[in-house]
Amino acid sequence: MMGETPGVQRSSLHTSLPFDSFTEETRKVLVLAEEEARQLNHHYIGTEHLLLGLLSEGTNLAAGVLRHVGLEIPLTRDMIEQLVGRGNEPVTGEIGLNPRATAVVALAGSEAGRLKQHTIAPEHLLLAIVREGAGVAVGVIETFGDSMLEKVQSRTLLAIFNRGRSAESSAPKSNVVTCRIVGDDLDALDALVEAGIRSTRSDAAAWFIHVGIEANKALLEKVYGTVAEIRRLRVVAQTFAKPDQ
Repeated sequence: MMGETPGVQRSSLHTSLPFDSFTEETRKVLVLAEEEARQLNHHYIGTEHLLLGLLSEGTNLAAGVLRHVGLEIPLTRDMIEQLVGRGNEPVTGEIGLNPRATAVVALAGSEAGRLKQHTIAPEHLLLAIVREGAGVAVGVIETFGDSMLEKVQSRTLLAIFNRGRSAESSAPKSNVVTCRIVGDDLDALDALVEAGIRSTRSDAAAWFIHVGIEANKALLEKVYGTVAEIRRLRVVAQTFAKPDQ
C-alpha cells in the first residue's frame, strides 16, 4: 500500500515497484489516475486512467507534451468514456492496475533505466504507454493525427534532454541568431519590409524561418526523434566511459 507523502493523498493502489522509486509528481499522477477510474465507476486502473492522471496533474513534462499535440482533459475524458463506457455502480474498496497498466508501470522503470535516471517520472510513464503500444491510451493518442505515437515519443525524449541540458547551464538561451544570407534572399527580406508586411529585416527573417518550420513539420518530428536518440546514446557512452568509483 502506498505510504504517505507530503502533498500527495493516500491511495490504495498497489504497484510492482517500491513507492519510493517514483518521483512526487508520479505519485500524484498515480493518485489522480485512481481518482479518474473511480469517477468513471471503473473497478480497475488502465492505461487510459494513467493518461488522464498525467493530464490532471498538469505540471509535469509529459502533460506539456500531450497538450502540445492537442490532448486536453475534458476532450480526453469524453473520448475515454465513449471508448470504454462508464461503470454501473460506484466503486468501493481498493482497486488496482489492470495487466496492461501494470506492464506500463514496469516499462516506465525500464525507460528510466535506459535514460540513466534513478527515479520514475511522469515522462517515463508516457514513454512506456507509447512503447507498450496497444492500450486504450494509445488508441486515444492515435486519434489526434498520423504518426502521433512517434511524435509523442520524439517530443518527450527531446524535452527530457533539453531539460537536462538547461539544468547544466545557468545561462539563458539566446533567441538571437546571426547569419549571412545571399543577395536574392536579402532582396526578399527588403521587399517584405518595403511592402509593410514586416517591420525590419530581422522580423522578416524570423517570419521566413517560422514559415519554413511550419511547412516541414513532418521532417522536423523525425529530426527531433533522431536528436533525442543521439543525446540518449551520448549519455550512455559517457556513463560507460567514467571509471568506476
